[in-house]
Amino acid sequence: MDYERDVLLWYLGTVADNARYPPDLRDKATHIIVSFMRHRNAYRLLAQASELARGELVMYPFQQAGNIPRNIGLPVRRFSQNIRAITTAFGIIPTNEDYEGQPIELISILDPAVEGNMNDNQKLQFHRALLVKERQANADLARCVQRYGYHYIFRAGLQQYYMTKNVVEMLNFWTPDPRGNAYRVRVQRICYAAIERRLRLNNLEKTLLIRTTRSLPNDALRFWAWIERNRVAYNAMKACILLLNRLNSS
Repeated sequence: MDYERDVLLWYLGTVADNARYPPDLRDKATHIIVSFMRHRNAYRLLAQASELARGELVMYPFQQAGNIPRNIGLPVRRFSQNIRAITTAFGIIPTNEDYEGQPIELISILDPAVEGNMNDNQKLQFHRALLVKERQANADLARCVQRYGYHYIFRAGLQQYYMTKNVVEMLNFWTPDPRGNAYRVRVQRICYAAIERRLRLNNLEKTLLIRTTRSLPNDALRFWAWIERNRVAYNAMKACILLLNRLNSS
């Protein structure tokens, strides 16, 4: 993969530096190079270069910079104390990128262990899917900003939601089972759908799901614990939106 990475970086560099190419294409090539310098992931580099070649690569705007003048009078400004109370209760610590309203890059919160058991093809497919989720995340962020104004909790929450969603769609948390792979896939989908609806399941609900799906308790509990641990900001975001909708309509 090192050879492919070096060739891609060389090619992107020639595109970025060549005035004969359209400015938009040169900007996108530069964006991929700069992004790679941060994440250093050859599979994301290849996935982005493939999107560039197909004309599908999107560069997203900063949400905070253009939104500051319009924030006055919007829900995030009028109910900022309420939002602060929720984010404090959830223990949310925003990053500089969250404060600045930078475009969501899901790889920025990717745990390297997620790719640990993947082969090269699986890693490439994972990062291609991640870019699709990234488009959805940034579109959702833009809609939140349009409706409520910009707040870092929207960026942090959506970033967590789409990252965990992609991991769950690409990996199975259930241990090998004599009932087969189809069983493992079906059970994970059921258990994921349950926590999508409820955000946080209580012990009774978890026990009933384990019995209904005939799962090994350790598999299901490990899965839910991972989701809950990696969706704290998302749950805080949902709580903020619920409160904003109530306050805004009263």
